[in-house]
Amino acid sequence: MQQINLDAQTLLPHRAGMLFLDKALEGDDERIRASAHVGENHLFAEGGVLGSWVLIEYMAQTMALWTSWNAMRRGLPPPVGFLLGTRHFKSTVDSIAVGTSLLCEAERVFLSETDGIAQFQCKIFIDGALVAEAAINAFEPKDPASFLTSM
Repeated sequence: MQQINLDAQTLLPHRAGMLFLDKALEGDDERIRASAHVGENHLFAEGGVLGSWVLIEYMAQTMALWTSWNAMRRGLPPPVGFLLGTRHFKSTVDSIAVGTSLLCEAERVFLSETDGIAQFQCKIFIDGALVAEAAINAFEPKDPASFLTSM
């Protein structure tokens, strides 16, 4: 994999407490790795922990990071995508302590150029141990404004 070393905010539109990733570390045509630190002011922190369900959003943002980074490499603007769902979510932890550092990975399973449907296999590691994994499905419409208007 090639070194990326870009702040996540450079590649993702998430703001106002919803940007969970810190940095895109490395990637290639199929996958990406990113780092994240769970800060004490995390939007979903309660009693010094995050529920493991929040890891699904970390996975979705990692998937979006890959999509935006690959668009940037081709000289294209970052695409707009929508999380469709999660399959086979497994977690070995019930919660994540504030102060924990995460390594997040997303690997493309498929990406349809015709209908904009994508699936990535995502994993989250703490200190080298796998703590969560899932298949994340998303939709990237060719014309996001028209898509949202038609809703």
